[in-house]
Formats: sequence, structure tokens, C-alpha cells
Amino acid sequence: MSTLAETETLTLVQRRLSESVDPLALWATSKHFQKAYWAVPDEDFEFAALGVARTFRAEERQGRFASVREALSTLNIRIIGEPGPEFSSGVLVGGFAFSDREIERHPDWAVFGGGELVLPEVFVVRSKGSTWLTHVEGADLPSLTSSFDNNLGWVEKVDHHEDTHYLDLVSRALSQINDHKMTKVVTARSLSVPAQLNPAAVLERLKRRHPSCATFALAHGTQIFLGATPEQLVSARLNRVETAALAGSRPRHEHPGADAQLRAELLSSPKERNEHDIVVSDITEALTAAGVALDPPSPTGVMKLRRIQHLHTPIGGTVAHGTHILDLVAALHPTPAVAGLPRQSAQDWIDQNESMDRGWYAAPVGWMTLEGHGEFRVALRSALLDNQSLTLFAGGGIVEGAEPEHELAETATKFEALLGALDLTP
Repeated sequence: MSTLAETETLTLVQRRLSESVDPLALWATSKHFQKAYWAVPDEDFEFAALGVARTFRAEERQGRFASVREALSTLNIRIIGEPGPEFSSGVLVGGFAFSDREIERHPDWAVFGGGELVLPEVFVVRSKGSTWLTHVEGADLPSLTSSFDNNLGWVEKVDHHEDTHYLDLVSRALSQINDHKMTKVVTARSLSVPAQLNPAAVLERLKRRHPSCATFALAHGTQIFLGATPEQLVSARLNRVETAALAGSRPRHEHPGADAQLRAELLSSPKERNEHDIVVSDITEALTAAGVALDPPSPTGVMKLRRIQHLHTPIGGTVAHGTHILDLVAALHPTPAVAGLPRQSAQDWIDQNESMDRGWYAAPVGWMTLEGHGEFRVALRSALLDNQSLTLFAGGGIVEGAEPEHELAETATKFEALLGALDLTP
């Protein structure tokens, strides 16, 4: 939690930029220890958040989202300069760990902790033809004409299709499901490979290859959590709430006919539809309980990404003025798409049986204003990068009828979304 004991007013200076600015280049060349990057090309939205003006840390306990919201209430922002859009003023950036357990984090995740939201010293956002610069009064400003080396670096090729531990994990999950102790549980695995990569070049490839996804990076020195996630946890703008159910998948195929056949199989698969319907039901129940007046149900379709396609159902609604996005994050995380059902039973089983610390994988990452508007995504198709290695994460939903070998193949397909961006797959 923030150490601020009483209300504080912080002055930010804001102006619209007339020159062309590349937020990714600013992020790449920044010397700040802590910095963040976010881009959704299909929405023409991109920003770089550099340095730390204030940090609001989550406590690793139940109620961690509420504790951050309470800490945020101690800060007032005064904007001087040119008035801009809401998303340019007083934006906080960050995320949370998957689990709220009070545990000793794996060394790779220690610097990230249980979660935090950061008000950056310098924030540059580009959206719909305009670029805005917001900074703490007196902050040192970076050069706005930065460029970066697009040389990718190297990653050692490894076999990501074999994992006997994961097969055993899925089998044990199925045993619990068959005994009716859970309806669904999401099992995950990681893949660590030796690597020396240019993170900005990785991000450039991810946003180009996955324009409908949110490409993100959260850096603490040389420890960088990055990815390109298709899954929106929640978006809240004024009184409008948007999210989506994303569960059930098939790979893509380069031949249109075969690709269409895979799509048809996905839509007609009882196992995949069952898994997807569980997620839809849970999200709608959670939003209703949080006070969201839901829109009429939308039909389920297919979201096609570069190497994988998912069942996808948009879910939206309206809320009363003053509803805070962190309240909605608390209501939705973890969704059945990343944990299972019943939620607590699935979460407990994951904590007791997965051999890895998920850290911030499959957890909320995103941005918000002090007024409580913004967007959080589920940190999927993600990896943890340092100077010597790249650790990727992927998972799959296990329900009755699942086959361990198929679930292993599904995680391999998900690894390829990132590995493909590094030119490591055909």
C-alpha cells in the first residue's frame, strides 16, 4: 500500500504534441528503472509510462484491490497546461499477481510482488491522431525524437511439445473433476529457454502480428513481464462496462478450407462449448452481483488470432456513476478461464498442485485513471524476460472429457504465439 498518510496534491503538466512521437521508442530508450508500455493497434491506442512519481502497492491478502483503491483516495491531481482527454491525465499503470496468497515469491517474480499501480513521472499517449505528454512538474523529460535498434537478439530453440509433469497434472485435475470436486480447473505450465533479447524488438513484432491484442510490457530494471493478450478482463468508461468470455480453442491452418473446418469443429465441440458456457455464466453472474445492468446476450463467435482461434462472447452493460474499475476487477478475477469453478476450490487446487509460481501470469494488468475508469486485461500469451532467459507461460481449461495429450498440444500452440513473433516457429 502507498505510505502516504494523508491527502496529497500532486501537480502534473500536460500538453498536446505537434510532432510525431513513437511511445515504444521512448520506452526502449528510457533509462528509468521502472517503466511500462501498452498498445492495442486495432483501437489506435498506445502509451509509454516512464519512471515512478507514486506507487500504490497491493497487500497479498483478500481485499487487495480495495486496499489499493483506498490508498489512491489519498492522492489529488492538479493538471496545468492544455486540457486533454481523460486517458491523458493522471493515469496509473500496473497489475496484480494471480494469487492473493501471502507467499515467498519465486526470485523471478520477487520484484513484482503481489501487485502495484504506479503514477509515472512521464506519460506519453498516442490515440486517434493526437499525442499527449503528461509529466510531474519539474521532471526530466526524455528526447521525443527517440529511435531504437530493432535487432531482435537470439533465443535457443527448445522442444515445447513434451512435458510429462503437465500430462500428470492434467490427469490429476481430471480425477478431481470426475469425483465432482470441481467443474473446471485451469492448469498451466512454463517454458524457460536461454535468451538474450531486445525487448523493444519483441514488442514491435508482437503488436504487428497481433493487432487486436493488447501488447504490454512492465519493466523493473532488467526483469520485464511482457506479452500480447487477447483477453479483456474489463473496460470501464463513464457508466459503460465491457468484457468478453474467451475460452475454448483450436489452432489456425494456412489453408482456408482446413482453417474453416477447424473453426466449425470449435463451434460444434461439446467440450469446448461447455468450457466456454461456464465462463460466460460466471462472468455474467459476477457482473450482475457487482451492480452491472447487462445488455441482452450476444451470440458466441470465433476470435481468430495469428496461430490460434477462440470461442468469443462479448459481454457489456451499464453501471451507476461512481462504480470503480478496481471493484469490477475484484469481482471478476480470477475468471473460470484462468482458474476454474468453483473459483475457490479451483484456486486452492492450483495453489497446492502447480509446481510453479504464476506470478503475474493470467492476472490483471492494465491502466486506470484516478476516477476509476480504464482497462485491465488478463495477462495471457505472456513471458518473463531478463538478461539471460525467456520464461513463457500457457495454460488450458480442464473439464470433463478433456484429454491430457490434447491439452498439452493446446499449450504448445499458445507458446507458439510468442515463439512465432521471435521467428522460432515455421
